Amino acid sequence: MREKFIIYILFCLFAVVNTTLFSQNIIPKESLSTPWRFVVIGDTHVPQSDTVKEMIPFILEDEVDLILVCGDLVDAGKLTKASELESQLHEWVSIFSSFYDRGIGVYPVRGNHEDDATDDISVWNKIFTGTKELPQNGPSGEVNLTYSFIKNNAKFIGLDNYANIHKVNQEWLNGQLASNSSTHLFVFGHEAAFKVFHSDCLDDYPEDRNTFWKSMTDAGVRTYFCGHDHFYDVSRIDDNDGNFNNDIYQVLVGGGGGWLMSKYNFNGFNSPYNQIGVFHEKQHGYALVEISGTNNNDCDVTITWKERTFDIESSSYKYLATKDILKYTAEAKTKTSIENIEKPVPNKLFLEQNYPNPFNPQTTISFQLSEDGFVQLKIFDMLGREIAILVNEFKSSGYYEVNFDGSNLSSGIYFVQLSSMNFIDTIKMLLLK
Repeated sequence: MREKFIIYILFCLFAVVNTTLFSQNIIPKESLSTPWRFVVIGDTHVPQSDTVKEMIPFILEDEVDLILVCGDLVDAGKLTKASELESQLHEWVSIFSSFYDRGIGVYPVRGNHEDDATDDISVWNKIFTGTKELPQNGPSGEVNLTYSFIKNNAKFIGLDNYANIHKVNQEWLNGQLASNSSTHLFVFGHEAAFKVFHSDCLDDYPEDRNTFWKSMTDAGVRTYFCGHDHFYDVSRIDDNDGNFNNDIYQVLVGGGGGWLMSKYNFNGFNSPYNQIGVFHEKQHGYALVEISGTNNNDCDVTITWKERTFDIESSSYKYLATKDILKYTAEAKTKTSIENIEKPVPNKLFLEQNYPNPFNPQTTISFQLSEDGFVQLKIFDMLGREIAILVNEFKSSGYYEVNFDGSNLSSGIYFVQLSSMNFIDTIKMLLLK
């Protein structure tokens, strides 16, 4: 009996030691996430070009989660009537139905060819509504044109360059950058910030452009996607601080179908920056972006140019990965705000509608505080039962975003309640599985 007892004690000690040793070498679950991808494309110029139709099967093979479209979806342009713009945008949406039908997010911004058409904003809002509606968190006068959204460990900010031509809404952008808690920040618009071919771009107003660029640098943005010029061009914008690791890449992805442009140069109003060419290809194609995982400690980004290439064997065009591969590592985010950004103080407490809504299973809840105070953000079900407490602490005035995951919940209506000081606000959200 005594021998059995001693053996049992030794077994327990071995188990404890073995478990301790094993636990020291186990890989944290957070680092085992799966890489994910998205595509960036611009200047598809439907119906003048149907090149984008060729790309779609290859993009689907890439198994992407979403698509950013950097303007000039359609050919339209000056003297185009509203009815013709609407017809062209309907055709564009029809071409992209393979993505919409599969639940792959499609996020376009306007280009000059949309802006130049008659009554373009009304037509745009008529097309991009319902299931195709874009995030509704843009500034006044730019809702459904300028917006942001979060996917996994990345925040995306789409900027309209035509509500105030050749400019961005800097005040709104400052708030978006200040509230970021995601490791990866991607900003996209139609116009280049630093001239490549078109002289009409954001450097028409160099001081405003420089403010825009510095705000992104301070926030940790590493990539600005754009179009307008019909080719692929990557340049590193050196801020001359001696640290290449905080420079932003301007990735111009304008090869979606518009006629290809031969000339390019970096002779815009670049001071105090230095624009350094990395890649340039005069060909149609798209950029495939891969992030090393879905958690905030997954920091590696790979951007691959996939180029239209004629395949002799099949007598058809294919979109193949090239050697134009850009890699960088972002800085992991652990804070909910960025302290070194000059951010405007909100003038009221406000709880925004979650996005997306309906959602499955993740959504983002945004709120703003006009003054410091203790804040609670809670989730309730239809019976009033408390499901989750997302925030329960003192917060400074500012803009905040919280990710909510409903993986463990059943489909149905849920309520989000924000309370701070004497303020209480509630929104309703729908989980559809």
